[in-house]
Amino acid sequence: MIKKFVISTTALLLLTIIGFMYWQSAPNTEQGVQTSGLPIKVARYYWPGMYWIEIAAKKGWFKEAGLNVDLIDCNSDYYASLQDMVDGKIDTNNFYLFDFMRFNAAGADLLLIINSDNSTGSEAIIAKPVITTIADLKGKKIGVDKGSNLEYILDTVLKRHGLMPADVIKVQVSSEQAAEEFGKGQLDAVVTWEPVVSAAVEQWHGRKLFNTSAIPGISPVGWVFKRSFTEQRPGDVQAFVNVWHRTTLFIKNKPKEAFAIIADIYNVTAEEVETFARLDQILDLRDNLTSFSYGAGFESLHGTARHMTNFLIDKGVTKKQLDSTKFIDAAFIRSLKHSLRQEAL
Repeated sequence: MIKKFVISTTALLLLTIIGFMYWQSAPNTEQGVQTSGLPIKVARYYWPGMYWIEIAAKKGWFKEAGLNVDLIDCNSDYYASLQDMVDGKIDTNNFYLFDFMRFNAAGADLLLIINSDNSTGSEAIIAKPVITTIADLKGKKIGVDKGSNLEYILDTVLKRHGLMPADVIKVQVSSEQAAEEFGKGQLDAVVTWEPVVSAAVEQWHGRKLFNTSAIPGISPVGWVFKRSFTEQRPGDVQAFVNVWHRTTLFIKNKPKEAFAIIADIYNVTAEEVETFARLDQILDLRDNLTSFSYGAGFESLHGTARHMTNFLIDKGVTKKQLDSTKFIDAAFIRSLKHSLRQEAL
């Protein structure tokens, strides 16, 4: 009897160990989401809308959700990383809505599934101190990453101040190198983003002529996948969205701890991280339910997309309006909302 009990106990222990090992390696099915366990290459960059990626990885929340995430450092060249994603070297990246539209107009089949952040001053036009107004930019050399969201912002601002894009001389400058190029004295102004904006102002005594807080909604940003990826691995994408929601709640409820994680990773102060987040608003689920709704104004991604398409038509990138409903995809956000509602019942 004792021998039989020992054998039974040993068998039970083995089954328990095997079950635990399977649980550790099996696809995650929490909240009805089944993940593939395959690697997913995710872009990382020092940007408020991408803070959550670093935090979730640090906390182990991707792993808990069954996601095998490999973070790809894109801090040396953000725009090159967008092309890398289109080329299949990265699975998901954080796109300005404008650049997302631009790539789709050129034939890339991309879907925007999260509106992660919205600029509230993180992009700006910096000029020499002698230039005091936007009107003073007429005939001046302006460094800008041509064809990008920054050129879209520049042209929009020029038109609002009575100038045409042809009234200035645009010089191709990488956004990351804008402050350094401005400091050489050959450019009258540059268009770039934080923290490069602050460097141009503080190190090279530039004057901030404009920042995006003056036109709310002009520069939304979101997480993008290829359509083929979302079709082949929908569970992975849904789990990604679910982790985003979990992490944005953490940032909102425990900002000091969240910002300290980013500060440690990028060797900056927590105060700098927090200040940056005030210039680029980190959006949550409620914000997304609004921005993904159809509307004509900047409060809707669809309304903003229409303004951007008009710019692309003027530039000859496309000949007709793009149907934003075909590539701004609210399905995963709505699924998250539905699952949270079901949990609350």
